[in-house]
Amino acid sequence: MKLAVCLYKYFPYGGLARDFVSILSICRDHGYQIDVFVMESQGGVPEGFNIEVIQTQGRSNHSRVASYIEQLKPKLLDESYDLVIGFNKIPDLDIYYAADPCYLDRVKNQRDYWLAKFSPRVKFYSKCESRVFSNSSHTVSLMISDIQRDLFKKHYDTPDERLIMLPPGINDNRRRPDDWQHQRQHFRQQFSIADNELLMLAVGTGFKTKGIDRSIQALANLPSNLRIRTRLFIIGEGDNSPYQKEANRLAIADQVQFFGGRDDIPQFLLGADLLLHPARKENTGTVILEAVAAGLPVLVAGECGYAKHVNKARAGLVTDRPFNQNEFELKLLTMLDNVRLKDCSKNALAYAEQEDLYSMPIKAAAIIEQMAKAKKNSENTRERQN
Repeated sequence: MKLAVCLYKYFPYGGLARDFVSILSICRDHGYQIDVFVMESQGGVPEGFNIEVIQTQGRSNHSRVASYIEQLKPKLLDESYDLVIGFNKIPDLDIYYAADPCYLDRVKNQRDYWLAKFSPRVKFYSKCESRVFSNSSHTVSLMISDIQRDLFKKHYDTPDERLIMLPPGINDNRRRPDDWQHQRQHFRQQFSIADNELLMLAVGTGFKTKGIDRSIQALANLPSNLRIRTRLFIIGEGDNSPYQKEANRLAIADQVQFFGGRDDIPQFLLGADLLLHPARKENTGTVILEAVAAGLPVLVAGECGYAKHVNKARAGLVTDRPFNQNEFELKLLTMLDNVRLKDCSKNALAYAEQEDLYSMPIKAAAIIEQMAKAKKNSENTRERQN
C-alpha cells in the first residue's frame, strides 16, 4: 500500500509535525510506503519516510501554496496512491487531519471582512477550505477539537460521517515517572533553581500566537516579593529578540530564559511549578495535556481547545473569553500558592490516569488503513466489472 502525505512545512518540534510522525509511523511499521510532499523540511525526518521538497514560486504565502498544489497534482496522479492524506487544507484529499481552525469563521469575524473577502489571499484559502469541507467534497476529516468540528458544520454543512472525532494523543513519555522527584531535583540543580524559587514554563512554536508577551508581562507585574523568586523558561522555535527586549524593558531579563526547540520536554515538565499557555488561538494545545500527565499545574487561556480538560481535571485555572490580561495576572497570583499547586498537581495526575489522553495516533492510523483498504477493494471491484 502506498500513502501520499501532503504537509506544507516539516520541522521536528512543531505539534503538527509530531502528530504527523506519530500517526504515519504506525502505518510505516505496518508495511505502508510513506511518500511525503513538503514545501520546506528542516531535518530530523523519521527513518522510512520518503520526503520530497517541492520548489515553489511566488512572493506571497498563498501564491507559494498555490504553486505547491499545482505541482502536487501530477505527482499524485502518476503514482496511483492508495490514499492521499493532508495535514493542511488541500483540494481532493481522501483524509484531512484537522489541526488548523476554521479559516472562514476567523476571517468572517474580522472587522474588515466585507473588503477582505475580495482579496486574493482570503479567496484562495477559503476555496481550499471549501474543497475539504463542502458537501460536494469526499474528504474525511479527522477532528481533534469538538469546537472546530461544530464551526465547520456551521459554515459548510459537512455531513457527520465525514467529521470523525479523535481522542487526544500525547506521548506516553509525558506521564510522571516513578523517579520524578530525583529527575526534578537534578533538573533544578542543573539550572540553579533554588528550593524557594518558582519556575513557570511556556512551550510552543510561534511566540505571538502562544502569548509569550502575555506571560512576560504577567511575570513583571507580580508583587515584588513574589516576582524576585519567580523565573520563566520558554521553549520553542521563533524569533525571540522582541520578547527579550521586552523582558529587558521590564527589568526581568535575568528571570526569563529562551531555549529554542528541544527534545527533552519531559524534564522541563517535571522541573517546573506551573505551565503558562495564554495563547491567542489554539485549536487544541497538546502541551496542556502533556503538563497534566506530568502532574504540572496549568494556567491557560479559554481560547485553547484543550482548556476544557483543565476545568474537568481541576488541574489549574482557565481565563474567560475574550482574553483579559488583568484577569490572567490575577489568576496567576492565585495559582502561585504552594497549597493550590499541590492540589492541582494531584488532580492532574488522577485525571491523566482515568482519561484517554494517549490513543489518537493508534485510532487515526486505524482509520487511514481501513479507508485505504476500502478504496483499494472498491477499485478492484470496478476493474473486475469493466
